[in-house]
Amino acid sequence: MTFNRRKFLGAAALAPVALAAPALIRFGGAAIAQTASPVTPAFIRRKVGEIEVFALMDGFGVFPTAMLSGFDPAKAEASANAAHKPFEGQQMTIGINAYLVKTGDRIIAVDAGAPSAMGPTVAQWAASLAAAGFSPDQVDTVFLTHLHADHVGGLADATGAATLPKAQLVTAEAEWAFTHDAAVYAALPAEFQPMIDTSRAMVKPYDAVKTLIQPGDEIAPGLTTVAMPGHTPGHLGLRIDSGKESLLIWGDLLHSTAFQFANPEWSIAFDADQAMAAASRKAALDMVSADGMMVAGMHLDFPGFGYVEKAAQGYAFTAAPYDYRT
Repeated sequence: MTFNRRKFLGAAALAPVALAAPALIRFGGAAIAQTASPVTPAFIRRKVGEIEVFALMDGFGVFPTAMLSGFDPAKAEASANAAHKPFEGQQMTIGINAYLVKTGDRIIAVDAGAPSAMGPTVAQWAASLAAAGFSPDQVDTVFLTHLHADHVGGLADATGAATLPKAQLVTAEAEWAFTHDAAVYAALPAEFQPMIDTSRAMVKPYDAVKTLIQPGDEIAPGLTTVAMPGHTPGHLGLRIDSGKESLLIWGDLLHSTAFQFANPEWSIAFDADQAMAAASRKAALDMVSADGMMVAGMHLDFPGFGYVEKAAQGYAFTAAPYDYRT
């Protein structure tokens, strides 16, 4: 699986105004708004049977819509209207979420947000963790759906020390190998290499306490990993089952709430294998819509909990109601 340099750089080239604006920072060839106000830390708690799941807000980024393969403005506007989302034309706002699972005496972080280098609208993961009432030393495991920079940004401080001092790191063996493969790194466009540099730096403090797993492995009772390749070779979802309830945290299966439910064939330039990513996306959407399973995602609108149904065009997403259970 190789990163498609032509598609990535071609998408970026279609948004020259955004990428050239002095108020923007370039990160991996994409644009993150620098003029927006910092994000307020936030969390939402809900239960899945007897298991507690917390959505932790990290922030959001603004990216060119041209980064979506097959993007069609007319179809996109119709999709946004159907989803009751504002249509921004040449740009799209993408949320960045992470999750925390409390089950028995285990506290498991599921991804850790973006690094502060991506701008003031991100990097609120640690603050949101604190707002939810948890300290870093309470986290015993950090499960990474994959190792992109916006999922590992809270794992190390400015000195390179681990921010979760008692946590073991769990991720797919294929994902770790892909991120640390010298040949793969050399083949990446230079514009994307800083993201890999960041990923490697953030997970380095956990090298001695990492556990590399295979898709389908259970990381705790009721928490089973699910293969969702395409975005990266080792990209994993996490299925949570307790009692009669289930939740699928699907990582980066989908980036745009406004566009990709209605148009699941549209992949994003960050997908290492866009065709495989689309196939994984369609398979998952079929499954959760047929089963009525609740989902959550790192790039769905915060808090990301909701349900998927088939629609006249593709699928539709309905946010889950607030959970009042204690």
